[in-house]
Amino acid sequence: MFTAWKVASPLGIDLKIHWTFWLLPLWVIFTFEDSGFLPLWLHVFLIFPLFFCIVLHEYGHALMARHFGIGTRSITLSPLGGIAQLERMSRSPWEEFWIAIAGPAVNVVIAAILGTGLLVYALLDPGFQNVLWWRALGIIFLVNIVLVIFNLLPAFPMDGGRVFRALLAGSFGMLTGTRIAIGVGTVMAIIMGLAGVLLLGNPWLIFIALFVIWAGHQELLTLEMEEHERRSIFDDDAPLVLGTPRADQAGMQVTICRWDAQRGRWVRQTYTDRTD
Repeated sequence: MFTAWKVASPLGIDLKIHWTFWLLPLWVIFTFEDSGFLPLWLHVFLIFPLFFCIVLHEYGHALMARHFGIGTRSITLSPLGGIAQLERMSRSPWEEFWIAIAGPAVNVVIAAILGTGLLVYALLDPGFQNVLWWRALGIIFLVNIVLVIFNLLPAFPMDGGRVFRALLAGSFGMLTGTRIAIGVGTVMAIIMGLAGVLLLGNPWLIFIALFVIWAGHQELLTLEMEEHERRSIFDDDAPLVLGTPRADQAGMQVTICRWDAQRGRWVRQTYTDRTD
């Protein structure tokens, strides 16, 4: 039932559309109120260029992750937006910072290009307000601005929340930084959901808020399990770094614990430094 269909693989990354995505055009049709600004058909059509901007946003994350050696399994579109499924999360706060900021940066570039084009056209044609395509491009421009602001809210695991976590992790560590970021993100999500109901009358914000809270706590649970596993390795018969002189030869044996991305777990590895 919960199926996502693969539609293409640009740059070697599967692009998928979740079946619930098609509920969005139906929702636009059934909630449409004619204000004379844009016709119904254009409201429906605009869904696709707007989600193309979201795809570019997700590719910003994916390509920055690839720069740090992290692959992306797929990008999936749903009515709530897009999700880039990375092969693993970075353990470096600054890598996470740049991966998170790359998506909104793409929307800044799109907005800058559209804004410049619209401004030039407005200066050349005083009657630009009556041109239908100008209005449509204006909406795409504004949506990209909204995407930048919305995604940079410090609500983990949204982009702004990941930036916030990366800054915290540099001082408090990844686990403590995640807990603080999720606490702030939960408060932000509740405010966002209430604003959607009481001020904007937008039900999508409720779903987004619930997803933010659920996804944040799921990631915290995963991180706590990894930390528990790491500590269980550290606390057994060998410490994190163990150096022991060899009786039969000069050298040092060192045991370390490292994260194995392919196996998705902490593993112990022993190295021997031979000097003979």
